[in-house]
Amino acid sequence: MLRSPTSRSTGLPTLDARTDFQRARRAQAARRAARWLARRRREPGHLPTLPDAAPLAGGRPTLEVIPLASIVGTVEPAPHFDAGFRPRSELVRARWERIALAHRRGISLPPITVVEGPGGFYVVDGRHRVSVALALGLRDINAWVTRATRRTRHERRPSCP
Repeated sequence: MLRSPTSRSTGLPTLDARTDFQRARRAQAARRAARWLARRRREPGHLPTLPDAAPLAGGRPTLEVIPLASIVGTVEPAPHFDAGFRPRSELVRARWERIALAHRRGISLPPITVVEGPGGFYVVDGRHRVSVALALGLRDINAWVTRATRRTRHERRPSCP
């Protein structure tokens, strides 16, 4: 069964967006408690960032629909989200709820920006949109995708005269 943004709807989008945020925060707290109880220290509680050794992003970005499950981290550290893009802080509430409200009202949002890296995609811009989309049970998201390129041994930077 597919879940849609209106699967848990009261008909009042503002109230529903507020409830969506509260549900996402509870999910984050439950996950944190489960990690603590299981004493799994190997699993990070924060979003992974793009490794420094990753290939350089290059080329023109292309607009694509990508599965949310293929997003594995962010380019920069994101202390307000856990490893599942659930909000870790009340500081993101206002923005998160505005995005959830836009989803519930059917307002289109700009595509996120991602870089393809090791194991999947890393978010450059759009962490809140990814968090909301995951909380609402969406499977895909529009994204500007930049493919990573590797510099070969024979490729040199242009020299200055």
